[in-house]
Amino acid sequence: MLWLLTVVTTGVLAVIALLIMDMSKLPTVTRPTALTLHHGTTPAAHRVSPNAHQSVITYPQVTDVTSDLSYRLLSSPWRSGCPSDLITPMFNWSAGENTVAGQVTIGGSVIDWHGVACSGELQSQFSYAGPADLEPTAMSLLDAIDPAYYAGVPHTRTIENNSAMRVSGRQAWIVQFTMDYPDGASQGLTWSSEQGAVVVADRGATQAPAVFYVSVPANLGTLNVATLISSLRLSSPS
Repeated sequence: MLWLLTVVTTGVLAVIALLIMDMSKLPTVTRPTALTLHHGTTPAAHRVSPNAHQSVITYPQVTDVTSDLSYRLLSSPWRSGCPSDLITPMFNWSAGENTVAGQVTIGGSVIDWHGVACSGELQSQFSYAGPADLEPTAMSLLDAIDPAYYAGVPHTRTIENNSAMRVSGRQAWIVQFTMDYPDGASQGLTWSSEQGAVVVADRGATQAPAVFYVSVPANLGTLNVATLISSLRLSSPS
């Protein structure tokens, strides 16, 4: 009996060995997973174009070599140059851009009313001893600009923003405002308001601050104010 049991056991083991050898010859099937890549491609969610984030968009610029400021030159009908009648003993703009918004009658004369963006150095009539003076200087500039440029049309002024900012790393201050003309139509205005800003940027102890002034009547698109402010650069960054 013991001999018979040995023979049977040996036979069973031989059969199992043959089955294992046959199974090892079967092809292996691999189930694709969510991370399997086909034909060397990258899944769309992770595919990165070699040019992504490398394209540089350039725009025409106004470059003011006196104040070191540069900013975007808006598309036509805007043109380079600050209107000469904006230059006064208190404001000596050295660069800028402008376009005609329409005509207005002042003192019996019909004159062009412009949308403007002008820059220059802070004039000596305005006190400035350093970055701590940025806020009062910006407000002083606006208080002087108001009667110099807007007195011909009755208006009200609202301050929309009065805060610190940076221009190419330099400390600066911005005052944004709205001018409303409740009776402007009687003088020929085809818009009832305009938006603007004054920016003063510190350039260090040895140079006068840079000044930027922008004012855009509503019919020219007041979003241009934000466009110009965001484009401001100083060629002598901190």
